[in-house]
Amino acid sequence: MAQHAHTPDPEVELLSGLYVAVVADVLDRMSLRNQVMEPGMRPVHRFTTVVGRAATIQAVRSAEILENPYEHELAAVDAMGAGTVAVVNTGGAYDAAVWGELLSTRAIQSGAIGAIVDGGVRDLTGLEALEFPVFAISISANDSYGRMQVVASGEPVVCGGVAVHEGDVVMGDRDGVVVIPAAVAAEVAAEAARKKRKESLARADLVDGASAVDVYARHGVL
Repeated sequence: MAQHAHTPDPEVELLSGLYVAVVADVLDRMSLRNQVMEPGMRPVHRFTTVVGRAATIQAVRSAEILENPYEHELAAVDAMGAGTVAVVNTGGAYDAAVWGELLSTRAIQSGAIGAIVDGGVRDLTGLEALEFPVFAISISANDSYGRMQVVASGEPVVCGGVAVHEGDVVMGDRDGVVVIPAAVAAEVAAEAARKKRKESLARADLVDGASAVDVYARHGVL
């Protein structure tokens, strides 16, 4: 796969060593309690981890047969930068695929590292062969042609029930997908790293036979 040099992103690098659950816990404590996407947002193959900056794409249901039905969709994927993750809202169109193998192939060449789709995807065998992490609500062999169309990119979207702005950090693993607003990404990364260290200490104490009550009193996590 193509390699794209890009400016180091310290917040993303810190978060890449963590996991969704610990980040979600930190966001909860910061009173950001609606940052985890709905439970139906799942990885579609075995490459299940992604952390990067959101590149937002908005699609809507449409039965219109356009002369150039993929115009905005293709332009959005062409514009994705290194280290970005496509975050696609389909307006609830779960019965057709707005993302698949060929878009992923182009996204990789653009430097993108994954896709999160509030709707349908297809070409699972090809996606897995690309080792391109994709999270989605549904899987459908139906094309988007005559069923939905991309109408905007780079604008705020609601994906999986969570507001996502261009440049927010999105993080996915087998537990789901969490959105870290760009304004608090550094704070969240630092606090989540501290919580991960506490969890490691708690795990060691539990393995040694300590009670859950004692471990929580000692470390404040469980």
